[in-house]
Amino acid sequence: MKYITEGYEPKEVLQYFEDISRIPRGSGNEDAVAQYLCDWGKNLGLEVYKDEANNVVLKKKGSEGCENLPPVMLQGHIDMVTVKLPESNHNFLADPLPLMIENGRLTSNGTTLGADNGNAVSYMMGVLSDNSLVHPPLECVFTSGEEIGLIGAEALSKDAFTAKRMINMDTGGLDTSITTVSCAGGLELRMTQKPIWQNAKGDFISLYIHGLKGGHSAMAINQGRGNAGKLIARIINHVSLKTKTVVSSINGGEKMNAIMSDVQAVISVENLDVAMKEIKKTVADITEELRVTDSEFICDFAPCSSPEKMLDDLQSKHLVQFALTIPSTVRDMSFELEGHILSSNNLGAIQVTDDEILLWTLARSGDDSRQSAMGEEICALADVFGYDVQICANFSGWKYNPNSKMRKLHEKLFKQVFGKDVKSAATHGGLECGVFYSKDNDLDIITFSPKSDGEHTPEEYVDLQSFKEMYEYLCVFLEELTKE
Repeated sequence: MKYITEGYEPKEVLQYFEDISRIPRGSGNEDAVAQYLCDWGKNLGLEVYKDEANNVVLKKKGSEGCENLPPVMLQGHIDMVTVKLPESNHNFLADPLPLMIENGRLTSNGTTLGADNGNAVSYMMGVLSDNSLVHPPLECVFTSGEEIGLIGAEALSKDAFTAKRMINMDTGGLDTSITTVSCAGGLELRMTQKPIWQNAKGDFISLYIHGLKGGHSAMAINQGRGNAGKLIARIINHVSLKTKTVVSSINGGEKMNAIMSDVQAVISVENLDVAMKEIKKTVADITEELRVTDSEFICDFAPCSSPEKMLDDLQSKHLVQFALTIPSTVRDMSFELEGHILSSNNLGAIQVTDDEILLWTLARSGDDSRQSAMGEEICALADVFGYDVQICANFSGWKYNPNSKMRKLHEKLFKQVFGKDVKSAATHGGLECGVFYSKDNDLDIITFSPKSDGEHTPEEYVDLQSFKEMYEYLCVFLEELTKE
């Protein structure tokens, strides 16, 4: 079999990357790659575990003289995001990835590469197959469904691993000296109420907020961007203070983890002239407030024809008040990691349909107790306004450990090997580290991986020199663990 990485090192590890790249492994389609890893592990005489979620755990005894040392977990996910250029004919359900090398980078021709997280998979395969390495007992955990909600990690039984030390290799990025030390959990709430309709009456105004930047609620929640759902509630509430106002429709947002960038609404007002004047004033205020952070904000508004129905007066009032008072911003900043968002909440959608009124939120925190507290506050608010609450997801964060022995070892060893200081960073997004930490709060976790970029796009690549250096570093790190 011809490998395009022939001539590059580490030879066997890169060949493993190519081998798994021949197996379709988009999220939700991990059966074949999971079975491949099981068969591969059995051929090496490893202890093999596979569950119904297609998580695979391969265990190897410690090298000679290290058999009785505490084990270490290596971890990454087997699934990948499947995105291609419009002109690509690639079939992610059947075709091997069209790998190629350009300017010292391994990439794929018109498709995602799957280095996120094929890097970790091939690294683990390399360590497991190399009997010349010195290492403690290894528990290599290959999880499924990471890209669609950490599904595999959530499903994995705590009994599948015993290690109290963990190396996650799913962080990526252009700076290998950055190590992630904390991540947020998430609490997704869908709050619903059955609409009470009445015949439409009064004058009507249509409103359309658009032009906002929006963005991911983990990465952009601290950037002062406008949330269309919060802004429409503010405008309607302000009008209602001057003249009777009733909601006929509101429709904005599609995802709980995205800051709402647009929303449309139709309202009934008792005094059209007063309402138009107050909308104009409030829109001007908002425009000035967002002048720096969200300067493309636009709110189009105009009188419109009467719809067939509108909400009950009191229900309309409560809907606007509920949306107005739901927090949708940064809640807590960390006092341990400078500049890091610890907790936040995002109003991701507000929708009125014939059969349902929906408000959809996602709370995030690196501290589970704070996340629970936010959830309880929002649920209490929902109860005041008569909304039913459905918890759709509730996954744990990974709390910063100031006394991590693994991180201190990483800082010392990385400096010795590369002559650089390790930089600690936290993410407000979710990672599998949080799920594993929730299964065992004694787990001491570090993260590192080779230089890569363009994840989730056809521009994805991994730097081959960095791939080699960080694999060699992994091997050095494992040997160092036998001396601790």
